[in-house]
Amino acid sequence: MFTNKKFLFGFLAFTILVIWYFFFFLSSNSEKNQGITMALFKVETKQDYTKPGEYTEMWIIGYNAAEDEGNRERYKIFIEEAMVYNLIKEGKEYMISARSFRKDKDYGYAYELNQISNQVEYQIRGKGRIK
Repeated sequence: MFTNKKFLFGFLAFTILVIWYFFFFLSSNSEKNQGITMALFKVETKQDYTKPGEYTEMWIIGYNAAEDEGNRERYKIFIEEAMVYNLIKEGKEYMISARSFRKDKDYGYAYELNQISNQVEYQIRGKGRIK
């Protein structure tokens, strides 16, 4: 009787590991988990669309400036915060991190911005004090 419990426990543990393994690999290859990180993302254009009273979409289109001109891919990155969108300048290079959230017919994937940083200008970190 003791042997059957060991076998059952081992089989159950093995099954859980196999299910977890396949779940991890299936979810990591989905379109919602494609990520990009670039140190020299050059912004070509900024675009926005507003449907009055409903929503505003803001996005930038650019490429990895470190790649050869013949190999460059264009990326469409949506931005949630208008304040961030307003600070981004066309023709400038930024360090960016973004993740995909859907397929896009023109650019392969549509990405949402996670982080952006201007590498040339001075960057402040931490919390400021307000009195």
